[in-house]
Amino acid sequence: MRRHSRTAAVLLVASCGALAAAAPPVGDTAEDAIRRANAAFLAGDRPEADRLYALAEGLTADPGLVAFNRAAVLFQQGDFREAEVHYARTLDDAACPPERAARAWYNRGTCLLRRGGSASVYRSAIACLERCVDAPAADEPLRADARHNLEVAKALWNEARKADAKEKPNNPPPPEDPRSEPQPQPQPKEPEPETNPGTGDPAKKGGEAPKVGPQPTDPVRPKDADPNAAPVQGAPSAAPQLQNEDAVQQLSPDDTRAHLRRIAERLDKDRRDLRRTLSPPIRPGVRDW
Repeated sequence: MRRHSRTAAVLLVASCGALAAAAPPVGDTAEDAIRRANAAFLAGDRPEADRLYALAEGLTADPGLVAFNRAAVLFQQGDFREAEVHYARTLDDAACPPERAARAWYNRGTCLLRRGGSASVYRSAIACLERCVDAPAADEPLRADARHNLEVAKALWNEARKADAKEKPNNPPPPEDPRSEPQPQPQPKEPEPETNPGTGDPAKKGGEAPKVGPQPTDPVRPKDADPNAAPVQGAPSAAPQLQNEDAVQQLSPDDTRAHLRRIAERLDKDRRDLRRTLSPPIRPGVRDW
């Protein structure tokens, strides 16, 4: 099977570079901090963007939006693990809009795909990308990108599990995913840095090329804001996501061990409760013959 490359050039929107110079000074609101952070990100000043997103986290009424935007900076810096953690925080937000959730599932799966390294990581990427494909709020271009990366993730997962089986010849290889037919796949597409992510055709580079990096979104009015007030200028639909109602497969070995430990503790408690229920109480003065 042909080896799949997980390295890809990450492109930015060069025409947006003038935004940082035109941005106003940071005020005392989260919206100001997010706008300035977005401008710094688009201008290529990622350390400044990360600093301003951190400032916005302490001021915002929409922490999921800040986490989503900060994840975009981390992704562009190549810190895929931290970017994935911030996309997970976006999904943990109970007020996360469905559109933002769909995009975060896609971006989170892409972060895991770029991390790679083990079958468990690829399997987690598959779970995230499947959530994006199934998200009602995901538009067709986003679903198409997710399906593309999903095929790549399944092929790489299949290679990784076979490599694991070779290292442990006494153990049979794990069963193949019945829903997948592993084939050589092009490079994974990556989150788009557009003003309105999830729209537009993926950029091509010599036939098949990865998508450009994730794009931060402008601040939006919190849910509890005055409905008669004018919305904050920006692109609120830029971050797609789905309700986090189903348990996502554990995304790292540490998370898996913690989850299994909690299950073991719960089973142990259930066994103790069952023993107390089935064993008759000891009554003093009653002979047992």
